[in-house]
Amino acid sequence: MFAAILLISILFITYAVAANWNEFKAQDIHLDFRFVLLAVLIYPTGMLPTAAAWHYLLKTIKVDLPFRTDLRIYSLSALPRHIPGFVWYISSRSLLYKEEQVPAATTLTASAAEVILLALTGFLTALMLLVTVTGITQDIDNIRTAAYFALPLLILIVIAVPVVNRALPYFLHRRGIDFIPEIDQGKIIITVVLMFMAWIGGGLILFVLAQAIYPLDISKLPAIVGAWGAAGAVSLTIGIGIQGLGIREITLSALLSLLMPPVIAVILAITFRLVLTAGEFLWVFLFVWLTRKTPRSS
Repeated sequence: MFAAILLISILFITYAVAANWNEFKAQDIHLDFRFVLLAVLIYPTGMLPTAAAWHYLLKTIKVDLPFRTDLRIYSLSALPRHIPGFVWYISSRSLLYKEEQVPAATTLTASAAEVILLALTGFLTALMLLVTVTGITQDIDNIRTAAYFALPLLILIVIAVPVVNRALPYFLHRRGIDFIPEIDQGKIIITVVLMFMAWIGGGLILFVLAQAIYPLDISKLPAIVGAWGAAGAVSLTIGIGIQGLGIREITLSALLSLLMPPVIAVILAITFRLVLTAGEFLWVFLFVWLTRKTPRSS
């Protein structure tokens, strides 16, 4: 089952890369491939904090697996995210955790919480762009509004944990669910911090890649991180298109155009998608190999 999902994932990723590569080749621009390679090599600066955040998110509901196991499952379920429809990604993740005796309902709940927290932290990270760049249009100003709402929502989520823990038994028992998870408030905070680190890591990759196309001063790094956080949060909230440019790339292009010529912003957004896909292929398979289950000696 999972082998079929993995094969379909690779086919869709290959198609998406080919489509974007044709758009990229149509532009007359020269790349410094040293920075492209460096961007691929530092891909874990965004991936590892995200995987660690997922690990601690599971710990908040008492799913206490080794980080090695969570990293392996996170890596294996990463590729199906490229298939149209969120169901492939969630199904593959649920299937893998079922092998670790984790109920599908628990995996689904944690995955939903992951999306919500990533979106909120992404919008909050967007403030790094919005407070340092002038000329924000009305459309982009909507992101500013979302960013201002993200902070109180995150605070509310954290401080409401004791209330939720008291309410969960009542609601779950009424639905015939015997397992009552107790949410760990401290680990929720660690999860949120790690998600911020993940957005910063992804923004660093984007900044390095920008040097290959349109070199920027280091002072622009916070703005680039904010642009990546905003684009990622919008795509998590609305959804990503697989064929052609997705919501994430469109949003990222619009935000990057505040820092560089619009055509360069579009090219950078497309190239960033290609680099992330290449980095995902390389590092996912490397992490899967490093975390493989070794047979026990008899």
